[in-house]
Amino acid sequence: MTAPGADLPGQADLARLAQASGIALESYRQAHVSACVARALARHETASVAGLARLCRRDPAVRATLRRSILVPVTGLFRDPEQFELLGERVLPALLRTRSGLSVWSAGCSDGSELYSVVLMLRRLGALEGSRLIGSDLSGGRVELARQGAVVSEAVRREATPVLHWERRDLLREPSPPGTFDLVLCRNVAIYFEPPAQEALYAKLAAALRPGGVLLLGACEQLLAPDQFGFAAAGPHLYRKVAA
Repeated sequence: MTAPGADLPGQADLARLAQASGIALESYRQAHVSACVARALARHETASVAGLARLCRRDPAVRATLRRSILVPVTGLFRDPEQFELLGERVLPALLRTRSGLSVWSAGCSDGSELYSVVLMLRRLGALEGSRLIGSDLSGGRVELARQGAVVSEAVRREATPVLHWERRDLLREPSPPGTFDLVLCRNVAIYFEPPAQEALYAKLAAALRPGGVLLLGACEQLLAPDQFGFAAAGPHLYRKVAA
């Protein structure tokens, strides 16, 4: 329920709120943004989106709460276990046939659970040492949580630290991390974007993969025309970059 007289964001309000929150709101699905804004208006008893933008600029706690709502921090070790079973049983062993370590990017890493799940699988396969693993997220707070490694044991965190790198990165506004990757995980991120932003993101992820590298999307995401981005379907929500 919104506050009395609350309005939903028009273009001018959306621009003000995007600037105040630091999120490219125009690229997110309008229904998702509107729902998050309506909840924020009711929570803070604010009657206008312009007023909410002013609150965000003035109060870091209000800004942080709105960002968490829009960025949807839902994660956990081996979340969607069938996807990790596919990675552990088929994808990682296949990628490791020609190399002793892998380069992996978790795009939208949240608290690091996804990338630590990959760490545990590479560790089991004897391929953690020599791998390069990068986790990035738009939220600096989540990046710090990932860096702390609270989702795994202290022994695993210490073993993984030399090959792990965590960074704040805006997937829509900034380039991919340097280098190319064997595996990119970008799960349950694009579903919140408008189609043009989705296409731009998929093109960016494709460019970040080496030929033969693999992209894993979330269980509710799929590429309707994978060849548009230079991919061939390789399994459920899984796409392999076709060599040029």
